[in-house]
Amino acid sequence: MAETRADEVGLERSLTTPNDLPTTQRSSSPNGPIESENDQHPIILPSDTQTPQFQDLNHVQTNFTTASNKPYSVFTDGQKWFIVIFSALGAIFSPISTNIYVPAIPTLAKAFNTTTEKINLTVTIYLVFQALTPSLWGSAGDSFGRRPVFILLLSIYLLSCIGTALCPTSAYWLLMLMRVLQASGGSALIAIGTGVVADIAMPHERGRYLGLFNLGTTVGPALGPLLGGIFAFTLGWRSIFWFLCIFCACVLIPMIFFFPETLRTLVGDGSLPPPLINCTPAALMRRKRELRELKEKGEDPEQMTSKRVKFNPLASFLLFLEPEIALIFTWSSLYYAFWYAILTIFTTLLEDQYKVNEVVIGLCYLPGGVGAGISGFLTGRIMDIFYQKEKRRVGGDHRHCPDDFKLEKVRFMILPYHIGILLAATIGLAWSTQTHTHIAVPIILNFFIGIGTGFLTTTTIYGIDLFTGQGGAVTATFNLIRCALGAVTTSTVQLIVNRMGSGWCFVLLGGICLLATPMPFVILRYGPGWRQKRRERNEEQRLKETNARNVTASTR
Repeated sequence: MAETRADEVGLERSLTTPNDLPTTQRSSSPNGPIESENDQHPIILPSDTQTPQFQDLNHVQTNFTTASNKPYSVFTDGQKWFIVIFSALGAIFSPISTNIYVPAIPTLAKAFNTTTEKINLTVTIYLVFQALTPSLWGSAGDSFGRRPVFILLLSIYLLSCIGTALCPTSAYWLLMLMRVLQASGGSALIAIGTGVVADIAMPHERGRYLGLFNLGTTVGPALGPLLGGIFAFTLGWRSIFWFLCIFCACVLIPMIFFFPETLRTLVGDGSLPPPLINCTPAALMRRKRELRELKEKGEDPEQMTSKRVKFNPLASFLLFLEPEIALIFTWSSLYYAFWYAILTIFTTLLEDQYKVNEVVIGLCYLPGGVGAGISGFLTGRIMDIFYQKEKRRVGGDHRHCPDDFKLEKVRFMILPYHIGILLAATIGLAWSTQTHTHIAVPIILNFFIGIGTGFLTTTTIYGIDLFTGQGGAVTATFNLIRCALGAVTTSTVQLIVNRMGSGWCFVLLGGICLLATPMPFVILRYGPGWRQKRRERNEEQRLKETNARNVTASTR
């Protein structure tokens, strides 16, 4: 297989692993036999080429290093796990804050001398901004870099938690405002973190990293009520937000010092010096020396990465116009709303049917979080196995062999098991509480509900496979749809239960979800053709841009 040497394209330099990450392992030499994402079809450049061209970020392929003997990312496995773990810790604040003070709603109503309905409105307003703000920040992360946006959002979230903890009980409007700021700071962290995983992980290993990352989005909703119940019952409602403040600070401070920039349009495979605002303190001290070394070799760092993606706050909305994204995200969001409905009503069902206190209610949520954690981890591993098996069958991944690689079949293979478990366990839990069976029954079923949430990992990975360079915008699109539908179910599920009972309520909601069953089958049938048309449009656009540049150069 023909290979291109790094010195032939002006990229010869030491791939020194960033020293600001706490690890003892070093990246392998760039001249070693490291698997590259373009192993199947290396890009061959002439020896006088000084500006390597990266692949199109907006659609099928990831921006990767052009030399075939260089790794996809200079980060070692240990450093990747560090990056993913801290991304997951940051992302947990969005789901955990949604319902962490649900057990304290009666206490808050008394403290603020208002009605329970008005306190419930603070949960609804959080969900509304949780749906909207990632659309803005996700695109910002795809343009300006993951690190500065991550740190900015965590800072906003930290300040809003302090404001909520200090909120006077005579200012209900201030409680609402702080919840809006909490949602604005915390909700987009999932989109930014998913973009980080897409930056550092190749397609055949995304499952394991995203499986870990998605623990936050699935465990958070179950962990929130437990922590909220314990704090509200023992230390009062303000302690909930002081806890979130301390937790956020414990994540933010290490991120400021150690979390590297990963956006490939800025740092390539991770070896290029990032812009000033994207530097860790250690990278900032090394930056001047690295830039000087590059200039001595006649290299321009700005020409060694592809053009920065233009900031487009509408990117998430435009992605929804793509048929695969619209169908799979709408289908998954229906089941997400179905899951969130049982999470919301579970507190009321336990309190009404079993007369338990806040701490016991919180403990009853814990099996769901354990199940979600197990499901996220196993789902990612299983998806990687399926992907690698298909890659061996066709001799390449879905970008190098798009006509032969059955991407939809590989990614959707595990979905029926998730959905079947989720439907059966949720409807069973609703009926078990209505018929007042032993409390152990709904607790056990809650564990299997958590197992069924693995569909969130599957859907996210498929979306990133389609638009890898827009990982933040893809996740923001999914977040927008699922939170919007989740807000509908959380605001109406109590009314439906009051009229029909919990059992028939979830039979109805499950039936609505089943009506959307044809959507994944439509993608299986037409998805490859849609991707082919998109590749052709992209190629035409690249040819037009190339011709325009040639015309401009010839007229000079």
